[in-house]
Amino acid sequence: MISRRYKNWLRYVFNRRDRIFGLRFTTTWKCNSKCITCSIWQIKDAGKNDLSVDEIDKFSRSKYFRHVKYITLSGGEPTLRGDLPEVISVLHKNIPSAVINMTTHGMNPELEEEIFKKILKDNPDITIGLVGLSINGPPEIHDETRGIKGSFEKVVETYHRIKDLVNCAVSFTFCKQNAKYFEWVQNFAEKLGTHAYICWTVMNDRFRITDEDLVFWQPGMEKVFRDYIKRRFDFQDNFKGKLKNLFYLPTGITHSYLYDSIIHKRIMPCYAGRQIVHIDPEGDVYPCNFKLSPDRILGNLREKDFDEIWEKNPRRILKEIKRGECMYPNGLCGDSDILPSVQNHPPAVIKWYLSKIIKRKDLIEKIG
Repeated sequence: MISRRYKNWLRYVFNRRDRIFGLRFTTTWKCNSKCITCSIWQIKDAGKNDLSVDEIDKFSRSKYFRHVKYITLSGGEPTLRGDLPEVISVLHKNIPSAVINMTTHGMNPELEEEIFKKILKDNPDITIGLVGLSINGPPEIHDETRGIKGSFEKVVETYHRIKDLVNCAVSFTFCKQNAKYFEWVQNFAEKLGTHAYICWTVMNDRFRITDEDLVFWQPGMEKVFRDYIKRRFDFQDNFKGKLKNLFYLPTGITHSYLYDSIIHKRIMPCYAGRQIVHIDPEGDVYPCNFKLSPDRILGNLREKDFDEIWEKNPRRILKEIKRGECMYPNGLCGDSDILPSVQNHPPAVIKWYLSKIIKRKDLIEKIG
């Protein structure tokens, strides 16, 4: 793990783009939820132009995907693709090294149970890392943010149907309506027998996000993140423990770096367009899932092979990402790309952590 992190960092330093370790594939824009912070469900004719299984088979055979460590399947709502098991089988066949992760709104309990049973039956050696089930608060708050009455009951039913099939956790998306309910969701997740994690609110043309929705910069959020870190992650805080932390960079340290950087709007290293890539349902290739404007499209898989698209990645986009021009003040990047980036960029985290130790500062400092 340590060796791989430094190898990926060296590739970043020397602008090597010969290996992709993270693939995000948006399976479809179709969605039967009506989230108040999202406009994906309003896309006309969503799902009618999705890449076919054969087209997915073709692009996933690229030489650049041979060392992919994880594939994140998203949407829309992934489970609304009728051929999702076939999609996953093709990805697993062509990229057997990858762990499959997915987030779902959990509104189709019976369907999701059938889907995961088929996936596991067809791919007995597949590794499904995590299936995130979205819960945004107590029943009334969750239903309000999802825009569908009865959503909470359905996602809980889905959890009970699939928890013995795949590794499940609760995905929580902050917005102005539910910011104070994160602790409630963590408690509820533990009662279910799992844990809750943060799914970031993002700003792009697929989401209806305003400054009010980006609650991460409000006073008091540092305590929310500190409590979350303490609850979720173990790392030692004595002298010997700090030395170990510097060497191993445990998950609690890298997450603390992420949250501290976000709430104080500090630019972080990002591997999007270098070792991470996003492909949308209709074949458009982007560096990531954050900024989905036309000027960020690297190419379309129905017009060119993935290899050709990747090898002609515009330098202006890579420079923009490296300078952090797509982060602040333009919004907040989703951690689907930025978290694995910082996990594979040890020098930035070590420098930050050393500064905290020397100055005797909280890992996640107070806002303001």
